[in-house]
Amino acid sequence: MSQQILILSQSHLEGTTDHVCQWLGHLGIPYLRMNGEDLFDMQHLGDLPGNDEIAVVWYRRKISSFPVKYSLKQADFQTQYTLKRFLADEFNGLHSLLFYTIDRQKWLNDPITEDNLNKLHVLALARKCGISTPFTEVVTTRAAIAQLLENYHEIIVKPVSECIFLEDTAGGQYKMLTKTIHQNNLQLVPEKFFPSLVQEKITKKFEIRTFYLDGECHSMAIFSQNNRKTKDDFRNYDNQRPNRTVPYKLPAALEFKLGQLMKLLCFRTGSIDLMVDMQGNYHFLEINPEGQFGMVSYPCNYYLERKVAQLLSKSISHEKEIYQ
Repeated sequence: MSQQILILSQSHLEGTTDHVCQWLGHLGIPYLRMNGEDLFDMQHLGDLPGNDEIAVVWYRRKISSFPVKYSLKQADFQTQYTLKRFLADEFNGLHSLLFYTIDRQKWLNDPITEDNLNKLHVLALARKCGISTPFTEVVTTRAAIAQLLENYHEIIVKPVSECIFLEDTAGGQYKMLTKTIHQNNLQLVPEKFFPSLVQEKITKKFEIRTFYLDGECHSMAIFSQNNRKTKDDFRNYDNQRPNRTVPYKLPAALEFKLGQLMKLLCFRTGSIDLMVDMQGNYHFLEINPEGQFGMVSYPCNYYLERKVAQLLSKSISHEKEIYQ
């Protein structure tokens, strides 16, 4: 019985996925890559891959891309945003059928958990594994923030879900990145606002991005604290003065605990964000199972794209052994 690897991705901004596919081609491993717009070529549900066809699934990215012709280009910003959210939900409803069609053990990461990953829940699990995390709370008033500032000199605010980037019809871009709140700018905070995640601000020595791959941690130190643009959030990239990045080895005890956390989540891959404070203590921030790993692979010469392809190819070899 001939089987192949299924890769769920998107067609743009996926350089690491492209390179993994190139490695699979080089290794002669059969694979099927489904991008969002591929769903528009379906004639019926039978065109979706079935369980018997697939040896392993790499859930690289939500299949939520759709052609521009399906959006209202002349509509106002709110209408465009609402339509895109609706179409994304329609796509997600269709591709999530694969969660139930293909055996759960064939997925590198548990698809239900990955699709509904909750940052607060992950922080609680990290603490359960003995991993240090910043003090975290969800608040809705300026008064609550003022009370926190009595115990913490500064706090940060960031989304409970994933950061997104918005663009209006005039070409303006809006980023949802980590921001600092302190006594000097507290008056800018509304008296009442939407539930927001806040954390104590760690005075960092440097940041760490770790790509976890099937029991191994591949880490990189990011010296972002000396740059005004990236001091609070290294994702606010400074292309003129890029942060210095170097390979880094986490303490064995911390790698073990991170491995325990990933096992609790049933994840074999994922990008992990950590921070090291001025005293050398490690603080866990979050996991992004869809996180880009090229930014770790290339500067550190980890060749992660090849390693991911080799991990996927093992599933094909295992299936061949079963059916022989």
